[in-house]
Amino acid sequence: MKTNVIILAAGKGTRMKSLDQTRSKVSYPILGVPLVRYVLEAVKPLVNGEIYTIVGFGGEVTTTLVENDAKVVWQHEQKGTGHAVMQVAPYLQNEEGITLIVCGDTPLLTTETLRNFVEKHRQNHHDLTVMTAILSQPKGYGRIIRNEAGFVEEIVEQADATEAQRLIKEVNAGVYVFDNKKLFEQLQFLSTDNKQGELYLTDLIKLFKKNHYVVGASILEDENEMLGINDRVQLAEAAKLLRLRINRKWMLAGVTFENPGFRMKPRAPSIQGNFDGATRQACQIIKCLLICCASIRCGDYTNLGTTCSFCVHSSNRLQNIV
Repeated sequence: MKTNVIILAAGKGTRMKSLDQTRSKVSYPILGVPLVRYVLEAVKPLVNGEIYTIVGFGGEVTTTLVENDAKVVWQHEQKGTGHAVMQVAPYLQNEEGITLIVCGDTPLLTTETLRNFVEKHRQNHHDLTVMTAILSQPKGYGRIIRNEAGFVEEIVEQADATEAQRLIKEVNAGVYVFDNKKLFEQLQFLSTDNKQGELYLTDLIKLFKKNHYVVGASILEDENEMLGINDRVQLAEAAKLLRLRINRKWMLAGVTFENPGFRMKPRAPSIQGNFDGATRQACQIIKCLLICCASIRCGDYTNLGTTCSFCVHSSNRLQNIV
């Protein structure tokens, strides 16, 4: 079955308070890498069709970031997420298969999470699956309304929710898998009859239910993965979580970090290469960063000091460095 992906990346990012009026929200970097690139790298292993990135505000900037890995589609007027997906209709509306829709400002989503999500959609024979999360503080998120059988009836946005609905803890994580033909079949029936006057992608749930299509949900295990970046506070929070994720991987491989939360140098989203020392005697990294572009071999009990950083482009061996 063919899998296509749509990345929603047209937003302005007003809350970033940027003085650069040409800059798109998804172009802001975490550890030197633009937000949208994290999303692209997460979805690429899942695709056997096409990736479409929808750009709008600051679209020229976003285009330069994605054009080597995705087809670029413009949303010249920002009229909501449903309207954004409509822009891809000329390319996808007649295609068989499924379409995964993700937001371009969610850099913590992993390939593993998305792969499991798509697999559950297929195994359960859903026509639409919504990724959800259980939050202790759900304010600001669309609430998941389920029926007695546990299927999703609708998603109610915060602005449109009643007081009773706002008490619901299960929220929309903003990731969807659709039967592709049914997606584009129903998009044309979306309405702007809501407080924002926009075409909500989430309103497709009611349309699917009206046509007796099966709408399910898959609950996200790690709620941090759904973090969307809307301001610089969230940008910093995502950077912290990503650093800890990277460092955790290496600590589990035998590398010791004196301060796992210490900041990483720009343009280093990951430690790459064959870190031989991690599989033998423990290497110790003390408040420093390894930027490995090839294979690095560290001698037993190698120590790297507080201001140490390096980049290698060929096989190197480090031993007894302080």
